[in-house]
Amino acid sequence: PAPLALNGIDQEILTAADKLYGLSREAMDAQAIKGWLDAVWTVVADCNRYFANEKPFDKALSVERRGTILYVTAEVVRQVAILAQAAMPESAAKLLDLLAVPADKRSFKALGEAGRLEAGIALPAPAGVFPRWIDPEEEARRAGQPKPGKKKS
Repeated sequence: PAPLALNGIDQEILTAADKLYGLSREAMDAQAIKGWLDAVWTVVADCNRYFANEKPFDKALSVERRGTILYVTAEVVRQVAILAQAAMPESAAKLLDLLAVPADKRSFKALGEAGRLEAGIALPAPAGVFPRWIDPEEEARRAGQPKPGKKKS
């Protein structure tokens, strides 16, 4: 959806995403990989809070507002995915595929306001990016089976 009338909260999270490239460059220039990833994951956490607090599926909100929240969230995910490609290339590629970001728009040059997502693009069907981890012992317990690696007596 097309973003309409960004409010202060929308602009704040977009600005945080827009600043990530500079923060990432500073960290990487100092070979501070943890600093780079910490900056990225901080914006991810902020975006999670934004999405939860703004409640884009609340029917009391206008269709336009819901669309703006979804757009802003998708735009933050796009920038995070571009920056995270070096750390998790397959997952970042899946995220960018789900946002229909063309291959030539996945470089650092596409970050920031100039590279914003185009509204109205058809997106592919949703698909999981990160597989759910299930503790084998918990899974065995729930199924009434012995713990993995142990034989029944």
